[in-house]
Amino acid sequence: MRVKTIVVSVLAASLVYSALAQGVFGGGQPRQGQGGQAQRGQGWGRMMGMGMSGMLLERPDVQRELNLTEQQKTQIRQMQESMRTAMQELRNAPPQERRQKMEELRQKNDPTKVLNESQKKRLREIELQAMGPTAFLQPEVADELKLSQEQRSRLQGIVMQQMQQLREQFQSGGFGQGQGAQTFQQLREQAEKQMLEVLTPAQREQWQQMQGKPFAFEGGRPMFWGGGAGGFGQGQQGRPRGGSGFGGGRGFGN
Repeated sequence: MRVKTIVVSVLAASLVYSALAQGVFGGGQPRQGQGGQAQRGQGWGRMMGMGMSGMLLERPDVQRELNLTEQQKTQIRQMQESMRTAMQELRNAPPQERRQKMEELRQKNDPTKVLNESQKKRLREIELQAMGPTAFLQPEVADELKLSQEQRSRLQGIVMQQMQQLREQFQSGGFGQGQGAQTFQQLREQAEKQMLEVLTPAQREQWQQMQGKPFAFEGGRPMFWGGGAGGFGQGQQGRPRGGSGFGGGRGFGN
């Protein structure tokens, strides 16, 4: 079961990093959204940010930090249950219809709607802490940091290099024998260090400010920020926490 969880983590990480790198910094053609307006890099980056918020709001430690009321917790739970049920019903829908309906569902069941402005601000700070430097792949974060095109290209290179390392480790058996979590953590730390080095001193200072007060994640920081498809690790004593992971599991092993 442990090995299966790690395999799921690797595949999910590769898929997500590839989608983000190509959709946000890969120079792909803008997609046409509703009303004919081009939406460059918004698909994965924006949807993943929304998914991360939803999963964070399921965590008791985050709920306590935000001082959510019982009414807010109930509203969030109802929205997320409605979302999961509706997504199950869309599994057999044509791809284009499914994408459109899923975006409509996300907007309708956005759990951040029940938060006040102070709670939204703190949630965003916690979200950035959970994501770490991979948040630089989000267009809004890259724009806020005023990343140059050269910096964005370098970040893409770092992400693609880590994705290749993940594949090589997986193919060579580096995620077996109980070493999966440790290997994944080492690769993540290496990539994040390289990504931070891409920023100027002023941008790094701004990045620290954007994250706000450090938040102590129960069970440690999520192994993978995972966005719309899940991606939270195991909590203390191996208990799963966070949102649903790939393959029907409850997140990634920590």
